[in-house]
Amino acid sequence: MKWITSVIILSFTLGLVAKTTMSYRERKKQLDGKIALVLDIKEQLKLEPETGKTSIESIRTQVEETYRAGNRVEIEKTLSLAEGDLLVTQRKLCFPMEESANGLYQKAMGQWILLEGEEKSGAKTLEWDTKEKIQRYLLMAKSEKDHAKEYFLSGNYQLSLHTYKRSLVYSLMSLRSQKAEIPEEYQLADSVWVQPIWMGLHKQKQTSIQEN
Repeated sequence: MKWITSVIILSFTLGLVAKTTMSYRERKKQLDGKIALVLDIKEQLKLEPETGKTSIESIRTQVEETYRAGNRVEIEKTLSLAEGDLLVTQRKLCFPMEESANGLYQKAMGQWILLEGEEKSGAKTLEWDTKEKIQRYLLMAKSEKDHAKEYFLSGNYQLSLHTYKRSLVYSLMSLRSQKAEIPEEYQLADSVWVQPIWMGLHKQKQTSIQEN
């Protein structure tokens, strides 16, 4: 556990050095984006990572209240504390996200193996472009979850979370392409993250067919 703590402290220290050249407005903008991603993941996947004494909602509220007060010294102090608390929260959230990305990918891959077997036996017929989409989404889901693990190990928890989320999206896209049932625990994420993308792709396809 000591080396984990050391890594977090080192990452935070390096981050603070980099932030000395940034204005507090830029720092707040970056922090807002990171908080938004954590809240998005929590809301869509109903994940509740341990956050120690400070919840992500409390971090956001404290930053907003201090920022509105306009005292630069207090703003910078609050930002520094919030950045440290958020780093811990991001790291803890990466663990259930890794589990979710691995589990959903295995689910999508398992469904594809079954579907492919049915096609080979003649029980089902799949269009070539449908098979290509299914396999491409599976490949992208695996690639993203593998990269997310690498980002985590390098201490970039923000990018790790973002990439795990993309992996989940690709796995869900694969399940949709297979016309498979979306697991209940991912239905909200599917409706918020994937449905708009799916509808956009479908609209593009329909437009292309009409033009041809």
